Amino acid sequence: MERKLDRNRKLADYIYNDLNPEEVVEMEREISHDPQLSDYYQLNLQVKDYLHAKIQLEEMRSDPQLEDAENLANMAFDTPSHQEVDHQPVPRPKRNRIRNMAFAAAMAAGVTIIIAVGIIPSNMDQDLLFDRYYAPIEASDYSQRGGANNMYPELAAGINQYMEGRFQNSINQFKTLASIPAIQSEVLFYSGLSYLGLGQYQSAQYNLEPVLVGDNRYQAETLWYLSLCYLKTGEFEKANKLLGQLEVYDGLYKKDAQTLRKKLRRLKP
Repeated sequence: MERKLDRNRKLADYIYNDLNPEEVVEMEREISHDPQLSDYYQLNLQVKDYLHAKIQLEEMRSDPQLEDAENLANMAFDTPSHQEVDHQPVPRPKRNRIRNMAFAAAMAAGVTIIIAVGIIPSNMDQDLLFDRYYAPIEASDYSQRGGANNMYPELAAGINQYMEGRFQNSINQFKTLASIPAIQSEVLFYSGLSYLGLGQYQSAQYNLEPVLVGDNRYQAETLWYLSLCYLKTGEFEKANKLLGQLEVYDGLYKKDAQTLRKKLRRLKP
């Protein structure tokens, strides 16, 4: 399953010109030797063309000449104009109904393929990327990074609140520990994650940013979650910079950071 997902992501990167020359050669070799992958590639090209046309049509909506253009299109497809419908109702030809049903089905299939493969059309905003890559941290190994759990059971209680999804409770718990210098990294880090879980991105940034400066125990995790904060708030350059720093870490976030950096280039500035 993971191999298939990786190949689908690579196919998406190939379609949107995000692979290096060696990867392009490898992807084209796979497409030429795998009929199923070739069919999937052709289908996704059609979806990409459809989305591009859809975006262009949406941008035309503000054009004052759009009504004339619609009338011409209606004439070309034998579709009655709005004025004709108002004065003389004419049933739409059956072939147009079939064409519209096929078009709607293709649109629905296109959306499904986009979600499955991970293609991000240029008109989709950062919310989609954030939702795809954000997940609360699954487990805490803070006890291995300083032994604070033995000295401060209140800290463990706050982290447990976060792990159980009670983000506001965890924030309230951490506020009682804000004046203890020895555990500031833990307090700031998990407070930031809790605010992120609540969707309070500015507060999350406020807590996570000092962690990068003051302590290296949570560097990789902080770089990842802070980059997602910047992504959500539209600060793409900051997000890109942090994701670039993550590429030197051989661990959980490296691969996702590399992929997400490529996706950032598809967003509108």
